[in-house]
Amino acid sequence: AWAHSLGGRMASETQAEAGSTAIALQPPSDVAAVRSDVVHLRSFPVVYRWNMGRSSQSGTVNGVEYQQTMGRMVLMYPLEGNVDEDYLKVEMSCWQLKVSKSGSQIPALCQETFDDIHRDISWWKVEAPNENSNERFLIIYLAKANHRPWTSPWFDGPLNHHKKQLFSWHELQGSRDVLKGLKIDSESLKTIEPGEPEDWNHEISTAMTPEQICTGIDIMESENMVTLMIHLNEEALDGATARLPLEEVFAADVSSSEVWVFLRGDSFTLCNGRFAHPVRPAQSSWQIRSVRRKSLPEGCNVKAPAFYNPALLISLVKESIGTWDKVFQEFHHCNYGMPRDRIEWSERVQRCMVLLPGAPNNKVGKASRAQALVKRVEATQHSLLNRIIILFHLEDKLAKLCESHRVSMHDLFALMIGERSVQLNFVADSEYAMCWGGLGGACIPHSASMEIFMDKDGEEPHPVLKLGLAKAENSKGKWEEVFKQMQPWQLSRALLEDCQRPPELALEDDD
Repeated sequence: AWAHSLGGRMASETQAEAGSTAIALQPPSDVAAVRSDVVHLRSFPVVYRWNMGRSSQSGTVNGVEYQQTMGRMVLMYPLEGNVDEDYLKVEMSCWQLKVSKSGSQIPALCQETFDDIHRDISWWKVEAPNENSNERFLIIYLAKANHRPWTSPWFDGPLNHHKKQLFSWHELQGSRDVLKGLKIDSESLKTIEPGEPEDWNHEISTAMTPEQICTGIDIMESENMVTLMIHLNEEALDGATARLPLEEVFAADVSSSEVWVFLRGDSFTLCNGRFAHPVRPAQSSWQIRSVRRKSLPEGCNVKAPAFYNPALLISLVKESIGTWDKVFQEFHHCNYGMPRDRIEWSERVQRCMVLLPGAPNNKVGKASRAQALVKRVEATQHSLLNRIIILFHLEDKLAKLCESHRVSMHDLFALMIGERSVQLNFVADSEYAMCWGGLGGACIPHSASMEIFMDKDGEEPHPVLKLGLAKAENSKGKWEEVFKQMQPWQLSRALLEDCQRPPELALEDDD
């Protein structure tokens, strides 16, 4: 779906492998729903690897019951009397929780969280055990920012790094006023309205394609197990988990005869296959691990002598012990992206200091800050030349921060361009999405050009990123709308439609 890339490291380079099949089909959720033997893998329990006696999957602290997985923490607190949601006020930041009842704080629920959370996809509700019960429970769903277990819902250390003050060590760094102005919104308390998200799949969309996040699949077999090892692009995974928990990125459906693995919020399939012999779906398990990649694909430019990448391991138990002649009767997978070495650590730190000087290691803050860098977008079209120009007006402080940390502004941005889609990313330790958008017609992605200049006409001089594109042959003429900004789920839907559109129709105008 992404046909061309300008700058950055998430280029459209894929592995050329004989017999590979690019698939972008929706998983068979309608079929799985009516089959009782299908197991849906959606969450990662905390007991399989990290539970060393300190982290518990459930427990009670000061009257607050909790249950957790690697990606979420659910709190349950009993309410006295017939209390509904109108009497409660719940406030959250990426590191704090504050709950009030009729204007008075509830001490057990007004604390700092054990680790960072994704505030904007956390939610709460008041629920009764049954219709006839007078009991009420406050249930709070916290989406974890890091894929790890918590020893408790609350932070109990003496110093929380979120409380630190910002200051400059020398004159080359940003002034105190500049650094204070860069404080991200998720650090501050925000009132959260009650109720679950209307469409969870929209909230957990990554706006990524399989070849961006998957770099290969290994199939391993023993006498009693089959293991799928799906190798992942670490930078792409970091970019995705900066906006949502890692366990919300992937999903797998397993039956006795087949397995289907896909991106949960984007409806892109990573792989699916039909087993040569039955497995026991109820005993299936999965986990995320860092693994050493011993055999790299041909054409890979990795220079590290010991290359590690995160991998999704899905373990499937055979119904009968013994080795099979072949594991799958049929197996299909997406196109694989190329594994890559990461940027040098020192350069990553410099880029992160430009993006978020006050908290360069806070990936949630960096994702929020990247989107705030784009102040406005202007799009024009030239009917005679059949070209479109898109101007991304960026924050005025960006030039000063690049100068302070000795980073070239031209190295900080990457553009992903499809026939009808555009995504602008900030390249730091990962690529953080700044803007998603759709075009009013089809373009020629490989004709794209990019430049950065300073706009001095306004009140404050600020950098502008200029993107030029040529219209496709069948989309020439005037477009009703040149460029429309999108949400991640809207871009994922557009990319999915591009993948499913027949080649002969790919360059036709919508009209």
